[in-house]
Amino acid sequence: MDNRNEILFAVREARRFLGEAADFRVADALTILEGIAPFLSKETIIGMKCKSCDNYAMATFPLNRDFWAVDESEHCHAKDASLKNLTASKLAGCLQYSSQASSDLIALGTAIMEEDLRPAFQERKLYDRSKFASYSVAFRLQSSPGKVCIELGHRTDDGFACSDIKLYIVRRLDPGFGAVASAKIAEATKKGLIIVVQSSMQTRRQLDIDYVLEWIAEKRKMDIVYL
Repeated sequence: MDNRNEILFAVREARRFLGEAADFRVADALTILEGIAPFLSKETIIGMKCKSCDNYAMATFPLNRDFWAVDESEHCHAKDASLKNLTASKLAGCLQYSSQASSDLIALGTAIMEEDLRPAFQERKLYDRSKFASYSVAFRLQSSPGKVCIELGHRTDDGFACSDIKLYIVRRLDPGFGAVASAKIAEATKKGLIIVVQSSMQTRRQLDIDYVLEWIAEKRKMDIVYL
């Protein structure tokens, strides 16, 4: 069956099964569902619901602790299943949707950026080799299920220019850091949230950043992993 018609078929079957005995509120709900069902393809549901859920991952490790094997399919951690193996009605009716952990991560990332990083880098300059110039350090926060990323860079007329320093606050392990790094991260996440630092040694030395990061990790009671 075309997954675009899957929910419509289920609604019509429910309507046929309930018949005239359906409570008017149930009947109204079925009417609404019947109206929107033709627009709810599996891809639409994933885009609207799953991609903003704490349980969503772009990919996963299908074999326990084998970080060299990666399933590139979208994955649901709550159901421990690839989204390609779940039906549109299963995804639409999922009651395990949550965005609280992502909201908490964003709040923590924002606090670290505003309360810890911005004051510490107020007097520091970041050298942009492509411009042969030094700039005041600026920050940008990016979020995805399971982690947030704080990018260090500087402001330009065109917006934000990112350097090679990225700080990830990681709640759980998903593919993306590579096999060797994932093994280190997996060990650290056993204790809870961690900070993952992705940067060249040259830039870290230029900004003298390591002691600041260690201070933040100690203050926030988080382990830190350098890649």
